[in-house]
Amino acid sequence: MLLDVLSGRSKAIPWAGITAGVGGVLLHTLSLFILFTSRGHVTLISLKESVSFFAWSLVIVFLILEHQRKAHILGILVFPVAFLCLLFVLGVSTDKTFLHTSTTSILISLHSVLIDLGLASAALAFFVSCFYLLLDMFLRKKIFNPLFNKLPSLEFLDRLNQEFNGMGFIFLTLGLIFVMIWSYRTYYMIWPWGKKGSWALLIWFLYLATVLLRRGKSFQGKQAAYLSIASFFLFAITILAVNLFMGGGHSVF
Repeated sequence: MLLDVLSGRSKAIPWAGITAGVGGVLLHTLSLFILFTSRGHVTLISLKESVSFFAWSLVIVFLILEHQRKAHILGILVFPVAFLCLLFVLGVSTDKTFLHTSTTSILISLHSVLIDLGLASAALAFFVSCFYLLLDMFLRKKIFNPLFNKLPSLEFLDRLNQEFNGMGFIFLTLGLIFVMIWSYRTYYMIWPWGKKGSWALLIWFLYLATVLLRRGKSFQGKQAAYLSIASFFLFAITILAVNLFMGGGHSVF
C-alpha cells in the first residue's frame, strides 16, 4: 500500500487509508469511552493510558487536518506511529498507576487530556518538519522521484509547522494552568519546583520561544524545522521520564 502511494499508481489508496483510519479511531474512541465511564473520570493515570490517548489524539488531529488541508502525505507517518503506540499498549502487561484516587479531579482530567493533545500537535509539527527537510534536500540535489511528487510545497509545510507549534503551545499552556490550580488546591503552592516542574517549565519556555520567533519573517524554513524537531524530542522524552523514572506525573513533586 505504501509503495503504491509513493509511486502514484493509485489515487484511491490514500482514501482507503483514511477510511481505515476513521474506522480505527472510532473503535479506539469506543474503548476509551468504556474505560473512562467505568472509572467515572478521564484522568490518564498510567503510561499505558497516556500512550493510548496520545495515539488517539494524533490520529484525530491528523484527520481534522486531512479534512481541512488534504495533506495525505502525513498519513505515511501518522498511522504507523499510532499503530506502534497501540502495540506498545497491548504489549505492556503491568499498569503502573501513579495518581492517587483522591486526586482524580476534573482539573487533572483536563490537564492530562490537554498535555496529550499538545504532544500530538508537537508530533505533527515534527512530522511536517521532517518532510520539509526532506523536500528541501530533494530540491537542492535535484532529486525528482515519486515521493517528491507527493510532497506539498515548502511554503505549505512551513505554514503547517507554524500552526501545529501554535496549537501545541496553546494545549501545553492550558494543561499547565489546570495543574497549577490543582497544585495550589492540593499542596498550597502554585508551581512545584522539583525535577518534573522544572522540565515542564523548560518545555513551555521552549515552545513560547518557538511561537515568538515564528512571528518574525527571518526565522522560518529550515531553522524552524530544526527547532520543532528538537522541541518534540524534549517534550516526548520528558513525558516518558516523568512516567518511568520520576514517580509519575502528580503523586509526588
